[in-house]
Amino acid sequence: MALPVVVLLKGRARPFWFGSPIVFSGAIAEVRGDPEPGDLVEVRDAEGRLIGHGFFNPASQYRVRIVRQERAGEPGPDPGEILAARLAAAARARAAFGLPGPATDCYRLANSEGDGVSGLTVDVYGSTAVVLASALWVERRRAAVEAAVRAVVPGASIVHRVSNSVRREEGLAPAPPASPDAAGGPVAVVEGGIRHEVEVRHGQKTGFYLDQRDNRALVRSLASGRRVLDAFCFTGGFALAAAAGGAAEASGVDSSGPAIEAARRNAAANGLDRTRFEEADVAAVLASGRRWDVVVVDPPKLAGSRTDLGPARERYRRVNRDACRAVEPGGLLVTCSCSSALRRGDFLEVLRDASMEAGRRLAVTHVLGAAPDHPVHPSWPEGEYLKCVVAVVH
Repeated sequence: MALPVVVLLKGRARPFWFGSPIVFSGAIAEVRGDPEPGDLVEVRDAEGRLIGHGFFNPASQYRVRIVRQERAGEPGPDPGEILAARLAAAARARAAFGLPGPATDCYRLANSEGDGVSGLTVDVYGSTAVVLASALWVERRRAAVEAAVRAVVPGASIVHRVSNSVRREEGLAPAPPASPDAAGGPVAVVEGGIRHEVEVRHGQKTGFYLDQRDNRALVRSLASGRRVLDAFCFTGGFALAAAAGGAAEASGVDSSGPAIEAARRNAAANGLDRTRFEEADVAAVLASGRRWDVVVVDPPKLAGSRTDLGPARERYRRVNRDACRAVEPGGLLVTCSCSSALRRGDFLEVLRDASMEAGRRLAVTHVLGAAPDHPVHPSWPEGEYLKCVVAVVH
């Protein structure tokens, strides 16, 4: 049976021949056939040449999410076959980085565009897999997604999550009932030998910041004998890593009471008695006049889109100004942004301005990103959202 066809405007096909995964409505000349939301469609250039296949959604600004290129070695144009091939390849890539392993059993199995499945994220926590949908097709094809996940994580319990903002943007109905086999409470995992409890149903993202794994390991390696502050600590990832690395003191601050309670339970479970967690306003703590040898700043996303950049830059500037002042001379600032709209160069400019206002001088030693289980497609740089800058503060 012939698939519906999305034909691109003349002169607009070049990015897609090079693998760009998102076709916006402004690039489309016509739609032939009558595709339903979530249907697989052919994507062709103005001359009729087949570029590949993708999932169609007339209600989204991301009109087609391309998941298959028309070239040798690609799976056939069948949704189940595409998903099975993509997740199998993703699992092999993670295994090459030692994930999962004896010391770490939580990792990202599928990273949307970076793994050729735009709109689908899968995070694995031990024997539980969290399917995070940012596209309508993922919800419409739950059975195929679950089959592909279980093929590489046998026996996995699967939790499905979709944010309310994605439901609005993708034209999805209100949340469906939870999967009958989904985990009912926090899941116990281990990262770098440190035990964490993860609330996979209601926690931020899928319950844990897996993307910060390598950055936490770096802080752990730098923490020995130092006093460390983990600002916006969530469930205590950086503070716990610092304590495990021999920090003289590791403090975590967050405005979320439940997150702080989880951080305290994590510290107790690991016997890390040099940690202290406080439910408080981070800005007030940074402005208190106290200083630390290492200050980690990892706020939630402040810029959801480019229209938010102005206010977001100002908020990043203020928090980093105060963080610079809170670092002992010669100490370290580890500061992060997970706003993809704020590019790496923009973030460094914000830090330049923040340090100048604080009356401190920064010497940047590392500009890092997400852990390797968060790959980025070179034709979709928006996927490179996480920035982690390490600097000596003079």
